[in-house]
Amino acid sequence: MSKPDTPSLDDQLLWNAFRGGDEIAFGEIARKYYKGLFSYGSRFSADREFVKDCIQDLFFEMWTRRETLGDTDFVKFYLLKSLRRKIYRESNRKNWIYEEADLEYINESVGDASIEQRIIEIESSEEETQLINQLLHSLPKRQQEVIYLKFYEDLDNESIAQVMSISKQAVANLIYRSIRELKDRI
Repeated sequence: MSKPDTPSLDDQLLWNAFRGGDEIAFGEIARKYYKGLFSYGSRFSADREFVKDCIQDLFFEMWTRRETLGDTDFVKFYLLKSLRRKIYRESNRKNWIYEEADLEYINESVGDASIEQRIIEIESSEEETQLINQLLHSLPKRQQEVIYLKFYEDLDNESIAQVMSISKQAVANLIYRSIRELKDRI
């Protein structure tokens, strides 16, 4: 996975082709990022259909506004931030959530595990896995979200700050506090 501070040339080419009306490039962007968007969106709502609808609406709006969209070096970041905003707006519209601070981040067992992670999980004792999950669940929702974005989506602090609409310093503080709390509890 490429770091957010080293934009993928392929992503830039796909983005520019999509903005020019290339349906194949648009389909490739959707295919490449759908699973990650769904995983991220599912942490804000347990309603899987709602998350799927938000992602579908996001891609529909992107296609209809493609000619007015700006250039971006970070397609993944753009999509994560856009989905977060879309879920917030749709939730507000349905009167599910009244303030952005109330946007619930749901921490299920974290992320889509790679083969290596699955082997490690299988070899780990059930007690250790339960302890880690309990510790992650015990963190405040914002800390859970920052941990997910940092360590599972591999975003840098500046990108996380923009996705979560907080300052870069607040991100650093959240990460530090989260790791310190996890260490203290272990």
